[in-house]
Parts: sequence; C-alpha cells; structure tokens
Amino acid sequence: MALALLLSAGAWRAERARQRRGRATRWPWLAAIAASVIVPLAWLPGVLKAMPAEQAQLKLGWFVLSSGMLLLLALRSVWLLSHQRRWQKTTLLGTPVFLSGGIGPCVAGLLRPRIVMPVWLQLIPAQQQALLLAHEQCRLRARDPQLLALAYALILLMPWNVPLWWQLHRLRFAIEVDCDARMLAQGHALRDYAFVLRRHGQYYSGLTGASPIVLGDPRALRRRRRIMARFPRDGAANLL
Repeated sequence: MALALLLSAGAWRAERARQRRGRATRWPWLAAIAASVIVPLAWLPGVLKAMPAEQAQLKLGWFVLSSGMLLLLALRSVWLLSHQRRWQKTTLLGTPVFLSGGIGPCVAGLLRPRIVMPVWLQLIPAQQQALLLAHEQCRLRARDPQLLALAYALILLMPWNVPLWWQLHRLRFAIEVDCDARMLAQGHALRDYAFVLRRHGQYYSGLTGASPIVLGDPRALRRRRRIMARFPRDGAANLL
C-alpha cells in the first residue's frame, strides 16, 4: 500500500498541473491505478514463495475478496440487463436514447454503451434536455464506461488495497471534470450547465458500468463549479 500512497500523491500533483494547463485530468489517476496494481504483481511470485505456511490464510483472504467483488459486479450487471428489457427505445432531439423508469441520466453498458434517460426528462424544458443529452454524448465520445471498467478490472486484482479505492474516487471525479470542460468548450453557458447539474444531480443510478451525470456529492458539485469557472474555453483540443 505504500507504493499506492506514493503514486496517489504523484497523481494528485499531476492532476493539479494538468488542470492549470487545461488538459485532461483523468490520465494521472488511471496511470496511478495501473502502476499500483501491476508493479506489486511483478513482485508477487517471490513474495508468495517466501511467505510462511502459517500465513496461507492471507492468500485465501485475497482470493475471497477478489471473488466477492467479481460476484458483486456480475450481480449488478445482471440487474442492469433485467431492467434493460423494460427500457423504451426512442429519439430525443434527434439522438437515439433509452427511456427508463428510474435510471439515468447516464451512459450504461460496456461493449455497446447507450444513453439512458429517465422518463421525467420529457417534462423538463427542451434547453435542459439538450444539456443533459450533450453531457451523455460527451461521455460516449470519451469512452468513459470503458475507462471505468478498466479501472474496476485492475482493482479487482487487489481489492484490499485501500489507496486504490481512493484513486478510483479521484478518477471518477476527474472524468466528470473533463466532461465539464468539454461541455464549456463546446459553447454551453456555464450558468445554464451548472444549473442542470445542481437541479438534476440528485438522480444517481448507483450502477457499476453506468456513468451518472454527477457523483451525487454536493461538495463535489461545488468543487466542479469552481473548476469550471477557471477553465479556458478554448482548451477542448487539449482534453485528449
């Protein structure tokens, strides 16, 4: 875990530096997660060989934790698939979407990600619908579901490593900040976009593999608002 803590500190500094330059902030956290897992795994054969026999229960605990996390992810995927059968395929402002009774706004799925919108979306003003839709389209273009799936797959190998979970939390926040930056770079007004985030941020899907519009934390929302106020509007080309 010491290595993961050091990598977390490095990713935090890199995130701040990239933020000041108007560049994507997700990559330092993804790199930290990958290094926090891959480097220890390279040492693993020697560590396991030198481990005393009486500590064999540690190996068993590792296996149980990884298996439990895998089972949880599988159950959530099954839950998502069962709800997907009740989604209604439609078109919103010229874009294909799925309407759900209680999920969204989010991007759901891994191999074929799709935009999922709640049915109440049809009751809000068209301008707000357009902002929510544009946000989810940003998520699709940036391949956010695949990025999060990769992060979960890496953490699955070492679920007991607590700093990894903090890195995942920071990665999810960085993904949202990058999407905010793209939205502003496309010309959307900060005031209107921030209002949509504040008004509809309470709707959180809670699904692994489903990327919600916000993380559901009012403090995180305020931090994103402050970051957006500093973001250079012509920085979209750097967010790759």
